[in-house]
This record gives sequence, structure tokens and C-alpha cells, in this order.
Amino acid sequence: MPRIDIQQILIRMLVLTLSLSTHEYAHAKTAYRLGDDTAERMGRLTLNPIKHLDPLGALAFIVAGFGWARPVPVNPVKFDRKKVKTMRAGMMRVALAGPVSNLFIAFIANLFYQILKFVLIALKVTANRGVAGVIEILFLILVTFYASNISLALFNMLPIPPLDGSRVLGGFLSDRAYQRYMSLQQYSMIILFVIIVFGGGIIGKIIGYIAIPIDYVLRVPVEALFDALIKAVLR
Repeated sequence: MPRIDIQQILIRMLVLTLSLSTHEYAHAKTAYRLGDDTAERMGRLTLNPIKHLDPLGALAFIVAGFGWARPVPVNPVKFDRKKVKTMRAGMMRVALAGPVSNLFIAFIANLFYQILKFVLIALKVTANRGVAGVIEILFLILVTFYASNISLALFNMLPIPPLDGSRVLGGFLSDRAYQRYMSLQQYSMIILFVIIVFGGGIIGKIIGYIAIPIDYVLRVPVEALFDALIKAVLR
């Protein structure tokens, strides 16, 4: 029988709560800036996780490491034409805001990780067992925030309605092709369920490969900077 790691589950729940809430808030805020107040009027222009979490998406995140929240309502008819030329162009911007927010969280998580590592080494901190345990948990939380938010960003960019990737891809399609493509949304939950149950491993591998260059851009320059600072301090 597989061992249940309660600590890891709790950390994933923390990451899920903050990351998905920020993701949906970014959608709502971008739509609001473009002139659509639909999400704001429905109480979705908030970081409150209760307003955003989807039970199945949350379970998928805890089990598989990627998931989704309850989509923010957007009415592209309300977009200010002075700010965006077409409704689909506006939807692309709204869709991209979510994954971009996740990549930003990943960057900040790695930044804090490097800062914490630098402080511990620079100050030559020697911790007792209890303090060392707390530090280890902090590192684990930051690593989970980093890896999970990259996975969230990439998963939501899959071109499957209603995931964000479908709105981005839809912006490049003809009107006729777009209507046919969006008609798949009525089967979205079935498609997502099938992907998670039968194709989760494959999707995970695909996301893992795509994450390699993203990880390099987000992590390596910051890591190199702090490694240089650590070498300078230890001289």
C-alpha cells in the first residue's frame, strides 16, 4: 500500500489555493482593465480561493500536479475598442494573463529560494534540529511553488476548451474554424477527465519537456547571480 505523505499534500493544498486564485484573479483583472466588469460584478475580481476553486480541478492538482480553477466569466462584447481591436484579441490577452501570473509566481518563488539560501550561507547559520526542520519545509514549499506553477501555466496553455490555450489558439483561426473549435467546449469536462485518467502520464511528460527551456530562463540566471554572490561572500 503506497504511503500517504500528509506534509506534501498540505503543501500542495497551500500552493493550489494561492496559485489558482492568482491565476483566475489575473484573468478577471485583465478583463476589467479591458472594460469588462462581468467578473467584478459576480465577485470574481478577488484573490479569495473560495470564489475560484473547482473541486475536480483541485483534486487533479493534488493528485497529478496540474489542474484548473472555475473559469472566470468574461463578456468580450464589453471590451473597450480603444484598448483592444477585436473581441478575440481581447480574449487572447485575458487568457494569457493566467499562465503569465503562474510564471511570475514561479519566478518569485525561485527568487525567495535563492535569497534564503544566500542568507543561510552568508550568515553561516547553524540550526538545531527544530529550526533545520522549519528551514527544510520552507525550501520544500518554495520548490513546490516553483515547479507547480510552471506546470499550471503549461497545462492551462493546452489547446483544449475551456483551457487558456484554446482562447490563444482561437485568436489565429478563421471565424468558421473558431466556431467549430469552440463547440468542443460542451465536451470539455469529459475530455479533461479522459486526459487526467488515461493520459496524465503522457501530458506530464510533454509538460516536463516544454518546461526545460522555461526553467532555464526563470531559474538559471537568478541562480547564477546568487551563486556569484555566495562565492564573493565566502572569499
